[in-house]
Amino acid sequence: MANRRTPLLRLTAQLQFLLALFAILTNIIQAAQDFYKILGLKRSATTKEIKKAYRSKSLQFHPDKNKDEDAADKFAEIAYAYEVLTDEEKKQIYDRHGEEGLKQHEQRQGQGGGHGGFDDIFSHFGFGGGHGRGRQREQSTPNVDIPIRVTMKQLYLGDTIEVEYIRQTLCVQWQECMRSNQECQGPGIKVRMQQIAPGFVQQVQQRDERCVAQGKMWRSNCKECPNGQTQAEKIDLTIDIAKGMYQGDPVTFEGVADEKPGMSSGDLNFIIMQEPDEHFHREHDHLYVTMEIPLVDALTGFSHEFTHLDGHKFSVNVAGVTECDHVMRVSGKGMPRRSGRGFGDLYITFDVEFPDALTDEQRAGIRKILGKGNGSDEL
Repeated sequence: MANRRTPLLRLTAQLQFLLALFAILTNIIQAAQDFYKILGLKRSATTKEIKKAYRSKSLQFHPDKNKDEDAADKFAEIAYAYEVLTDEEKKQIYDRHGEEGLKQHEQRQGQGGGHGGFDDIFSHFGFGGGHGRGRQREQSTPNVDIPIRVTMKQLYLGDTIEVEYIRQTLCVQWQECMRSNQECQGPGIKVRMQQIAPGFVQQVQQRDERCVAQGKMWRSNCKECPNGQTQAEKIDLTIDIAKGMYQGDPVTFEGVADEKPGMSSGDLNFIIMQEPDEHFHREHDHLYVTMEIPLVDALTGFSHEFTHLDGHKFSVNVAGVTECDHVMRVSGKGMPRRSGRGFGDLYITFDVEFPDALTDEQRAGIRKILGKGNGSDEL
């Protein structure tokens, strides 16, 4: 008989311990801030009552109207209480675990998941809890790439371009159009449990555009957003074209692409498209140009004045004989380097122009000058 009572006594002791532990935890919760009390509400208050109380309290303690020393602190408490009680997930955690549990939840969110707090305490005794899933990485809307055509002169000097861009932004009252739905596991993703046999269930993932975030679903025909989740917005942007940028380089505006509930905004990228230049050809930081010279200049030397992309002039002097297709490098006359450290080089290819025909007198004079003595055309 004594042996039969032993398990019963052990179970009773465990239950007494759990009740005592629960009482301690309850006292801890009650010792923290009571968000309902801050707003002057009962714990059974509806969302409408919470909003009404917040408007009243925030007006009462707004620092611009209330000059009491503690008005600003009180106003901050009211705002935080409203933030928690109007967020379905935070409200459930607060109602169950109090402010301390809410803090632990926010810490886990910031650390990418893990487990701790009340769920862990009770899980040691077989009362549920367990490992929480890591925080899902926030999705973003697609990046937008827009080509922007610029001249080589703009890339040489640098420039700023003013543009207007139209994007989709969230409806002002979009948060009022969401309701809780635990089957929503992210934007467009719905997961439900399906029983396949007694005692066996499986997760079935479906595409559902009404799901806008983890645990949040969009309410159709929401009067706060009669035109849907988003609305068009025109914004003014200044594109800075840096000196020496390359073809294909992006000018990025982070988080300026379309908005969507449950997602962060993607980036808007203006992609540099370099237009061909009338005189110069570009490869990275170097410039290339082809110059035609008459035969007499190729033989006797010459001086030529060039006009650069920015309008400044410089001269190239050649003293010796220039062969056809000879390439001459002029240091520092290329494009500015993106790093800001100097310039590339200019490469000049000389194309020698030969006369279509010569007179007998011209041929004789050339032979005489070049030392051709016999005057024969034989090879």
